[in-house]
Amino acid sequence: MILEGRKFPITFLVYAEKGEPACRIADLCFKESYEKVIEECDIVTFEFEHVDEAPLQLAEDLGKLLPRLNSVVLKRARHLEKEFLKREGFPVPRFVTVEGGDEALRVLRDEFNNVGVVKKSEGGYDGRGQYFIRGDPDRYQFLREERGLFVVEELVNYDFEASIIAVRSGNEFRAYPPTFNYNEKGILVYNYGPYGNPEMIRLAEKLTEKLNYVGVMGIEFFIRRGKVMINEYAPRVHNTGHYTLDGAEISQFEHHLRAITGMELGETRLLSPSGMVNLLGVHYPPMDVLRYGSVYWYGKEVRRRRKVGHVNVVGKDLEDVRAKIENVMKLTYPNGLDL
Repeated sequence: MILEGRKFPITFLVYAEKGEPACRIADLCFKESYEKVIEECDIVTFEFEHVDEAPLQLAEDLGKLLPRLNSVVLKRARHLEKEFLKREGFPVPRFVTVEGGDEALRVLRDEFNNVGVVKKSEGGYDGRGQYFIRGDPDRYQFLREERGLFVVEELVNYDFEASIIAVRSGNEFRAYPPTFNYNEKGILVYNYGPYGNPEMIRLAEKLTEKLNYVGVMGIEFFIRRGKVMINEYAPRVHNTGHYTLDGAEISQFEHHLRAITGMELGETRLLSPSGMVNLLGVHYPPMDVLRYGSVYWYGKEVRRRRKVGHVNVVGKDLEDVRAKIENVMKLTYPNGLDL
């Protein structure tokens, strides 16, 4: 976001520990005395919803937080997000909210015939805190000791998962074309587009309106027999939109800055079919990858399953993009994914 924002007269302050990637390019990096810094800022935004609550709350109280805190509150507890979507009439998979892991397994057995997804309501992302169960709940007996709220959800036999990147500012709404997503164990491996159902755009506009949203939002969908269900949304720039750095006229990161600072939104059309491969828990990929796309390296400590970078590809058509993605996958993960 900072790198894309350097074309504008914006000063960037980052709330993070010194040495973290964003601190290398920010105008100021701070962790102490955030109250004073936030009071001096014009706008406060975030690139991830699971961050310290106190600075977000202060920025909200001062009227400086964009997107607003309501979108974050729903994301910090899965059951609140699911119940909000259902209450507002959005198509979602069938689910039940329960207290405790023991009750979650009982509901899975009695109401979902031992086939479903058990999700901890708080603290999970990229597959964490999610258990995909298909008729063998005995493997998950450890959940009986878990406390807190759980969401028990039907296991949707979808044709494919897709997502959309939306942006809203005031009464302006834009959406990038949908993309096809490939996941393993709850984590995105690659995506490409344009590919998906135009109904997703209508639902995205409705959702951003309901939340009175300002900024970029990522929304993931299940597509089954042409019908669309919302899996979840993310109130921020999103992994499935990283391809826009190379494939779109204006990237999702620039569009987020345009939206929260009140600038006019631009076009969201693609310059060409595009895609992205995540670099998951690997050191810098082989140089041969550069034959097929552009590498974005985040400078994070490498850990298993962690997103430490990505490779963007563009092509003359979707077949060309898919071929390049396949080549990047073979070079980056010669022994297969370790997830």
